Amino acid sequence: MDVLDSVDRPLMSVFSEMCHSEPKWDSSPVDFTINDNEVHLWQACLDQPCSRIQTLERLLCPAERLRAGKFVFDKHRRRFIAGRGFLRNILSGYLNQQAVNLEFSYGPQGKPALVSSGVHDTLYFNVSHSHEMALYAISRNRQVGVDVEYLRAKHDVENIAQRYFYRGECDVIDSLPAEKKKEAFFKAWTVKEAYAKATGEGLSVLEQVETSLSPDGPATLLNIHGHSGAAACWLSRQIPLFPDYVAALVVEGRDWGLRCVMHHPD
Repeated sequence: MDVLDSVDRPLMSVFSEMCHSEPKWDSSPVDFTINDNEVHLWQACLDQPCSRIQTLERLLCPAERLRAGKFVFDKHRRRFIAGRGFLRNILSGYLNQQAVNLEFSYGPQGKPALVSSGVHDTLYFNVSHSHEMALYAISRNRQVGVDVEYLRAKHDVENIAQRYFYRGECDVIDSLPAEKKKEAFFKAWTVKEAYAKATGEGLSVLEQVETSLSPDGPATLLNIHGHSGAAACWLSRQIPLFPDYVAALVVEGRDWGLRCVMHHPD
């Protein structure tokens, strides 16, 4: 549920704070080498100067440009172009291909995948964006899903929880003071949606995913379709970000390490 609203807050001024959080966000150059037991998580700011938006737009395919042109507000159009352009730039580094030449296919629920051949068939990725932030998860030989949510967006979290959450999760949210409810809701929601995006099942699976939501700690996968064994095949991780954002990563298997990278357009 990537949300967009009208509240603006510059990200660049606070990106430096991220380096002091866990996990550490690496701003050094990346060699784009990724092994089977690694997951790379990239973070990018979608609010970019006009000159960079124009450069990124030239990387998009005709269908992406057509979609960009359908946005009513220019701010949303620019963020879409930045998000797709950054995705192409990041993937081109791993594939050693020109960003403009990359092709994508889409599953029944809209999950994107690379159209490629040879060794790069095993490169998986997933994308999430909310407000000014985008996250890009990259892996080899294992499915991966990521979700980020902007806390200041207006949502009736208690009613949404009644629709998609288990009774225990709803009880936790109900027990919290009003100012804590939204963050707790999105801790569970981001894990659920990251799993749905990893599997490509879409929103219909959210109500079948139960998390270990608690008032203070992170949420993790607990049961899928009522079975803890199914959840054990995946590892979820809450991604600490600066205030106003909550994010989670869900990855197939448990034998992997995470590297977090800041994407610098220059």
